[in-house]
Amino acid sequence: MHVAAYSKGAIIPNPEDFCTEENKYAYISGGAELEYSPEFYEAKDDMGKVAKSVMTEEEATLKAGIMTFTGNTLDKLCDTARVTTRENVRDGKTYREVKVGGAGNQKGAKYVICFHHIDAVDGDIYLMIVGQNQAGFTLSFKKDEATVVDAEFHALPMDGEGTLIDYVEEVVGAVTTYTVTQNLSHVTSDFAGSEIAAGEDLVVTLAAGSGYTMGSVTVLMGGEVVANAFDSDTGKVTVENVSGAISITAIATA
Repeated sequence: MHVAAYSKGAIIPNPEDFCTEENKYAYISGGAELEYSPEFYEAKDDMGKVAKSVMTEEEATLKAGIMTFTGNTLDKLCDTARVTTRENVRDGKTYREVKVGGAGNQKGAKYVICFHHIDAVDGDIYLMIVGQNQAGFTLSFKKDEATVVDAEFHALPMDGEGTLIDYVEEVVGAVTTYTVTQNLSHVTSDFAGSEIAAGEDLVVTLAAGSGYTMGSVTVLMGGEVVANAFDSDTGKVTVENVSGAISITAIATA
């Protein structure tokens, strides 16, 4: 699970970009559970012939068992928690201290929370919300079990559309394609398509129209000039291992 502080109006990155080492919050035990619950109001006429249903409320909660935690982890689980670090003169050790409680100590903090389910076969899944833990916590230390804190992060709207959940799944085997744009003046091309798959080689043959001579030819990939892409002897444009949108501009003169 990855967590970072959220400020109102902040731009939230894509889940796959958010789940970095910097935002790593904790490993979890027992998996995670996302619950979405809408509430509806239904109005009926007295004869029971007409009914209208309107959604009046919706709620989303992301639950997970936090297995690896420190005082800093508890800081994000409890809105009244205050974390400090101090040195003990007597034993020379450093201690992290967390004080919890006191309604006046509420921070009103909200967090971007993203659960990352790793699946090398079918593709990774990301569940992202903006919210805060509203379930409190229980610390249980047992000799034959790992200490796990059950967190329930209540989702809040994350954008102007009122989005509560951002569910993203990796599409395994999907082919990335790039556009191919040709800006030709008195020039013909044997490439009739408009896109090419990433990693493929693009080969296009250009020819000046009747009564015209090939002039300047410029080839861009991803907005950058591709050097020596055009062979004036053969009229071919060659771009190997395509990794960006292609733009070919060719002008012939009378």
